[in-house]
Amino acid sequence: MSPEASSKKGHMSHQGREGNTGDYEKREQKAIQNGKRALSRVPWLFNRTAPRSKGFFFELKENDAVHPGYYAVHCVDGVGSKLFLSAWSNNYTLPPIDAVAMSANDMATAIHALPDTIDLYFAVQHGIEEHHMEEIMTGFADALEKIRVPTAPFDPNIGKIETASHDEMVSLGVPGKGWDVGVVMTGYIPKDKVPNLHPQPGHLIVGVSASGPHSNGYTNARHVLFTPDVEYRQEWKSQYRGRFHFHDRPAILEGLTVLEATQVPTAMYLADAATIGKELDDRDIYGVHITGGGLANFNRAGQGVSFEITDPLKILPIHRLLIQESGWSPREAYTKQNMGMGFAFIVPSLEIAEDLVSIIQERGENKAKIVGEVRGNDEPELRTTIHKPYVGEPLDFTGY
Repeated sequence: MSPEASSKKGHMSHQGREGNTGDYEKREQKAIQNGKRALSRVPWLFNRTAPRSKGFFFELKENDAVHPGYYAVHCVDGVGSKLFLSAWSNNYTLPPIDAVAMSANDMATAIHALPDTIDLYFAVQHGIEEHHMEEIMTGFADALEKIRVPTAPFDPNIGKIETASHDEMVSLGVPGKGWDVGVVMTGYIPKDKVPNLHPQPGHLIVGVSASGPHSNGYTNARHVLFTPDVEYRQEWKSQYRGRFHFHDRPAILEGLTVLEATQVPTAMYLADAATIGKELDDRDIYGVHITGGGLANFNRAGQGVSFEITDPLKILPIHRLLIQESGWSPREAYTKQNMGMGFAFIVPSLEIAEDLVSIIQERGENKAKIVGEVRGNDEPELRTTIHKPYVGEPLDFTGY
């Protein structure tokens, strides 16, 4: 979301823009709250929403007149400011993987949900329309291949694609190469296969590896890593306070350039989840997408429990670089980034946890291990605790 603010004369001061940029996360939360308040005035807009999905990673919609045995599963997301990297690198096949992954990973938390259609909305400048749409759509074709489940009764299809020319409205880090994309993913899940979403004391937590920062926290990441000369728009130059150029290879990145390390596509977990659903078929298994908000995402389901991360996955080199350059505290880092764990499964027993880890390892796309457990909690809000952060004392994250 581009930080914008206007003075009474319709102009923005340099100081005002700079001051607002750091508060974009707070502004997003305020925007969400305001939007929800407006929609609440029309309650019938939500009269087919299944209550169990409220506040979770997907929305379940009931329509017994059309699909009586199934819920429709709805997810929507985009790539965000990671799109700057496509313009800087001239690589337009990678962002579509991020775009599909963000919605697919939300859908994966339902375990048994299968994607049906993907609708795409593009806002583009002329340079994208004229030179890069084939690359972009090739990226989407590759991404959809990754979420195609061989045992599914149907393949995911492209639904509707809309492209809008917005030379005046959309810009990125290269003149004429601005673009944005929104992805709406709709799927279906049998009503009797929806996870219970009731974690209990004694349930275990299986963590699944991240490939990098995925598509979260890139506004801050770009600004702390790169020098001002990467930005041609004068009003945004001051936001960049880093010391790296695109092709610098700091030792901490183990051979990658800074641009390569930040551009690694988001890992996908939907095929893992579908395989787990088919082979283990237990309603007490559900997924957690470690996306915006970091570890607090565990706190989106449950009552009277805490999520104890006692043996976390290792953080990645790109996370170490971001911590080094940003000066983030450990609490900030685990809030802004996935810190090496992009997804997790809550499972009811050690036997199922071990089977689940084996399934993921055998598929070979991601790595997994048992990282903690669910415990009873008398506190008024759900809590997630990481007992061994990369440095310092245990950290608690309360509520969501």
